[in-house]
Amino acid sequence: MCLMLYMATVSEQPCWSSSDLRVEPLEPAREAVRRHFTLQEVRVIGSHSGCGCGFPSVIAEQPIDYFHGMLDGAPDRTADLRSVVSLLELLRLLTRTGAVELYPVGDGDEGQPGKGTIERRVADLEATTFFLNERFLYRMVSET
Repeated sequence: MCLMLYMATVSEQPCWSSSDLRVEPLEPAREAVRRHFTLQEVRVIGSHSGCGCGFPSVIAEQPIDYFHGMLDGAPDRTADLRSVVSLLELLRLLTRTGAVELYPVGDGDEGQPGKGTIERRVADLEATTFFLNERFLYRMVSET
């Protein structure tokens, strides 16, 4: 099952695509994901893989923190890191004007209940240790 990564912002964001990151419109069939956000404008974020599978993630009932070695053995770690770096650059840009929310979830599970909220300062995020806890809403706040 593919990982889907959704992003919500206060204002509408343009859609665009590069080899490492894409920002796409929310398809009508995926509208159920809106229930997880407090912000209005929702987009789909894709990685180098097209979906969100290029963003490292874990499935757990409680949020877990990074530990050394947890991302070792990823089949395409170099490409994953390029996508993560691009995502973090986007988050740094967008959080200058307000909060950004991310919601990682397995494809088809958008209507399932969320597990909680995690708040992160974008300044604290490092590409090499970045990963997402699936079905937790991430509230990303500015660098300052």
